[in-house]
Amino acid sequence: MIIFDKLFKSNILKKVENKNKIFRIIIYILCCFFIAITYNVFFVPNDLVTGGMSGLAIVFKQAFGINTSTFLLISTIILLILNWIFLGKEKAKKNIACAIAFPILVKLTEPLSANIDIEFKSYILTILIGSITHSIPLGIVYKIGYSTGGTDLIMQIICKYAKTSIGQAGNYINILIIFTSIFVFGVSNVIYGIFSLLIMNKIIDFIILGNSDSKLCIIKTKNVNYIEEFLSKDFNIGYSILNSKGGIDKKKRKTIMCIVSSREYYRFKNLIMDIDSNAFFVTHDCYEVLGGNSKRLIKFN
Repeated sequence: MIIFDKLFKSNILKKVENKNKIFRIIIYILCCFFIAITYNVFFVPNDLVTGGMSGLAIVFKQAFGINTSTFLLISTIILLILNWIFLGKEKAKKNIACAIAFPILVKLTEPLSANIDIEFKSYILTILIGSITHSIPLGIVYKIGYSTGGTDLIMQIICKYAKTSIGQAGNYINILIIFTSIFVFGVSNVIYGIFSLLIMNKIIDFIILGNSDSKLCIIKTKNVNYIEEFLSKDFNIGYSILNSKGGIDKKKRKTIMCIVSSREYYRFKNLIMDIDSNAFFVTHDCYEVLGGNSKRLIKFN
């Protein structure tokens, strides 16, 4: 049974990894090309450090005169070796193509970027445009299941041995690299770097998750039957009834779970609370809904 489960999981993983693989590779290369151009046009000339190995490369260029693409290539090779040692050769092999592609494209686009002269009177506007144009293709890269290597390779090692999440590991590394730049570029560049990083994170999250156009609502109430009728007739939306038990009083109750359009949420919440002011009401943003019975008010992604 255990062997069967392992084979099943392995087949599922392979199926996911190979789904639209050629198309995803083409998109990945195109996105990395645009990421490399924006890096050379906006980030390197303006000494903008937003974390990652690409940010550290800018610090090393200013401090020691090392070319950014050279630094990225050398650091990537070192990180791949560390991946091989700490994560095993299979994991390292999967990371090789993604990790090497970005520094090579940074090197190839250096002459092209040198001929692209984009200057704005406002430095903040330059950061804003650079952050937007950089994060859009980067978000697409993450959405299709790839990465640009660099600190992603470090995060995988940290996650394995420090038992932390990818997101937390990434935040620690990026903040450390941004604050390292204070010794080279000063405090103002650190503030600009944090500002740019926040913009990019928001855009990347939007590309990966999309816009939250509905709310997941969980309602624990004594008036279950009344609210059921209210949901089906007045709001015309589907719902699920879950059996639950209180953690303190140990009483068994029915809990309602439903998805409500963001536009209808305010009216929905107030009507629920009017029905039962003591209802236990939990709401969460809902980015994607698959399956189930879609109703008139819910626009599923």
